[in-house]
Amino acid sequence: MKVKKFLWIAVMLLLVVTVSAQIELKFYYPVGVAGPLARVIDYMCEQFNKENTEIKVVPVYCGNYDDTMQKVLTSVMAKNPPDIAVIEISELYTLLAIDAIIPLDDYIAQEAPGFLDQFWPGFLANSYAKGKIWAFPFQRSTPVLYWNKDLFKKKAKELQEAGLDPNRAPRTWYELVEYAKILTERKGNETLVYGLILPGGWNDWIFEAFVRQNGSFLIDYEQKKVNFDSLEALQALILWDRLTNELKVSPPLRPWETTVTDFVAGKAAMMYYSTGGLPTVRKTANFEFDVAFLPMHVQYGTPVGGGNFVVFKGISKEKQDAAWKFIRWMTSPEWAAYWSRESGYVCVNKLGYELPEMKKFMDEFPQMWVAARQLQYAYPKMMAPNYQQIRKIMTTNLDAVQQGKKSPKDALKDMQKQIQAIVEQSKF
Repeated sequence: MKVKKFLWIAVMLLLVVTVSAQIELKFYYPVGVAGPLARVIDYMCEQFNKENTEIKVVPVYCGNYDDTMQKVLTSVMAKNPPDIAVIEISELYTLLAIDAIIPLDDYIAQEAPGFLDQFWPGFLANSYAKGKIWAFPFQRSTPVLYWNKDLFKKKAKELQEAGLDPNRAPRTWYELVEYAKILTERKGNETLVYGLILPGGWNDWIFEAFVRQNGSFLIDYEQKKVNFDSLEALQALILWDRLTNELKVSPPLRPWETTVTDFVAGKAAMMYYSTGGLPTVRKTANFEFDVAFLPMHVQYGTPVGGGNFVVFKGISKEKQDAAWKFIRWMTSPEWAAYWSRESGYVCVNKLGYELPEMKKFMDEFPQMWVAARQLQYAYPKMMAPNYQQIRKIMTTNLDAVQQGKKSPKDALKDMQKQIQAIVEQSKF
């Protein structure tokens, strides 16, 4: 009996020592498309904790990207940062300006040669600043063009008479306008079906895509260059104004969250939206749909989007090491592929596409290939310190144009002046 009691005490002491030695990581994360995906993140953290018993990741769902960034900033200013977080990619310079995060170069250098080759260059681009890599891709996407194949078939004769193919999506700005005009359905003054939706909310991201398609850019923070007053940006916003206010083939303003609801309800034949909306459309649409590259003008082009992992200063080296281990696990081929299947985000690790379960999934859901293939035309998303303030200026002015309250020229003039001032004041 004494031996058994001794063994029981020894086991309990071992458990106490193990638990006390466990490294606990506080992990802030957003869900940019659908709140229920929080359950998927929680499950992934549970699996990591089971496989890595020396570490305990505590996931903290913080809402959308803006909510998460505010909580991160508040915690950093209070000198109580999380250990690791996923932040919207444009916020990198904001975190660098307050010296909140560590570079990851030393960790990457310890990996096998060619480690970074596993990851899409278009997704790594928003990780670099001042010659170092500060963030790592996780939930990443591009906007794509969704189209309702049933509505295209319904208008097949009219589309063919206009020289358009009802079996594919528009490939150019010109075709986008022509398709949208024919696909719009009205009854008196009521619009039953819009040809397309240019969504609000994240319209700064969608507008950046149009400017890229016109061969230009909006912000190059490294060069302290703001380019909203360019001819290319003006042409893009004039097109938005025409689609929304002149032709009335796109609603004057649809919140980001409502856009998918309208599309699956058959209220729009096309929509610009993140690949992160693919699972919702697939599960809820009662019609055939497909996705395509964003229509080009002088070139194909899109900014990438989504969130990156960052590791914070002000925590122990032990925790920073554990955070990198967690990042490596979450972006491994197996778990990056799992997250892609569950969320609709692109699998950031290219090796994930070689897994049997991923090949089967992609065969059954080929629309997921479009975003990956569009990465050959992808650009880094614009970044700058105080990006939330920049976003607010952009969305306010873009909303005003879409609602017919402001001319494209005046909106871009105001954006140029206000955003240039923010960029010039930044000291990082």
